[in-house]
Amino acid sequence: MDKRCKAHVSMEERYARMEIEYDSIEEKKSICNVVNDLIAKHRISPIIEVKPKNVDEGEYIIEFHDDYDKKAGPFFEELLSTLKIDKCD
Repeated sequence: MDKRCKAHVSMEERYARMEIEYDSIEEKKSICNVVNDLIAKHRISPIIEVKPKNVDEGEYIIEFHDDYDKKAGPFFEELLSTLKIDKCD
């Protein structure tokens, strides 16, 4: 992934959502692979949605509902770090 801002995070009490924009099929596959690895590592089950804009571009959305144990924060931090996304909105 490149260094430009491509992630958007919103968090409220017990709810967290991250949207990651992808610009190619390779980026989409990379996001999917990293998310799947981290889901197994953190033993969590977020809601995943992929919204394509066209064949190459779209958004990969990860949501946590009723996040009583506050697992979304560490998951999101490791996800951003692994994908080399330096900052997000």
